[in-house]
Amino acid sequence: MPMIRQNADSSFGIEGSAGGDGGFIPVTLNYIATTVDCTMFTADRPYVVKAIRGRVDVAGTGGACTATIRKVPSGTALTSGTALHTGTYNLVGTAATQQALTLSTTDSVLLLAAGDSICYDLTGTATSAVGSISVTLNPA
Repeated sequence: MPMIRQNADSSFGIEGSAGGDGGFIPVTLNYIATTVDCTMFTADRPYVVKAIRGRVDVAGTGGACTATIRKVPSGTALTSGTALHTGTYNLVGTAATQQALTLSTTDSVLLLAAGDSICYDLTGTATSAVGSISVTLNPA
């Protein structure tokens, strides 16, 4: 069970049952049109996914193009992982606009075990698309 703790700099954080420094862990992928399916992060301990947000800086122009952020266990192809959210991130969305993805309502989906990865799974052609997607984690 995560607990609130005071850090050495007097700020507050969340400490999981396995210890840790109490901070939230932001994982960010800055993408461009040529970015392909890839691993964003591999967990060194248990974590809980708390949020997924992205921002389109330049909207893609090659037709529909979306991304799914997946939890992928070791030994599994990233396209076979489990989506961490409902819907998809739209790479051809409105430029300079944030997209907040709705997290899965299944708690076990949002729990990463040590060795699980967070992966970016692209569908479509990201012609001219530029932006970033961030996943916020905290220790479990």
